[in-house]
Amino acid sequence: MKNYIYTLSFATWALIACDSKPKVIVADTKTESPATPSSSVPVTAKNPMGDMHQVQVTEVLQAERYTYLKVKENAETFWIATAKLEAKVGEQYFYKGGLLKTNFESVEHKRVFDKIYLVSEIINAAAHPGSIAEMPGHNHGPETAPTPKDFKPVAGTLALKDLFGKSKKYQGKTVFVAGTCVKANYGIMNKNWYHIQDGTKFNGKLCDLTITSNENIPLGAQVAFEGKLVLNKDFGAGYVYEILVEDGRLK
Repeated sequence: MKNYIYTLSFATWALIACDSKPKVIVADTKTESPATPSSSVPVTAKNPMGDMHQVQVTEVLQAERYTYLKVKENAETFWIATAKLEAKVGEQYFYKGGLLKTNFESVEHKRVFDKIYLVSEIINAAAHPGSIAEMPGHNHGPETAPTPKDFKPVAGTLALKDLFGKSKKYQGKTVFVAGTCVKANYGIMNKNWYHIQDGTKFNGKLCDLTITSNENIPLGAQVAFEGKLVLNKDFGAGYVYEILVEDGRLK
């Protein structure tokens, strides 16, 4: 399955990998390419731009192994560099953190960037598990399967209509649910994201439950998951799940 998180193995980026709150590392580098960044620059401050960024690409420069993106976030325009990816002007991306470098020289493009952020993890907005990834013109969407019609209930599981109807009762508790996998996003934010349906309805709408998991299941599979129910989960950048089962385990 296609993994939509692009990881750039810059050596210095290991300095922020052990901290859940991204740091900005500032270095003045006169002649340095992305392949050989300095590994001895100090941590000076937290990322002043916040944890999660949503940016739109305004210019793309491709190198042999890396991609330089000129992006816009709100009223600010700046450059980021990441592992080589197929990016287009107008596309939107999410990323966290970044190493800030000044006077950064790209040997391949024979230019110096006054300021550039080296980004280790970046995701196309169309591939975010909360986005409308099936929009025309995007090829990063999730795999989808038809709505199940003949799902057979699994003994001991909670019907999705009951879970949705009494969600506050089960908040923070481990729940046991079952359904048919009708949508899957693999390897997004280091998790697999599944949508399951069991054919039941709540408030006139077919119940569709999102589950995050490290398990690998195919589309169309009838599965039973056990996991923790979380309400109003906010992943940043405007993506909030009213109801979500986290760390689902197959039973």
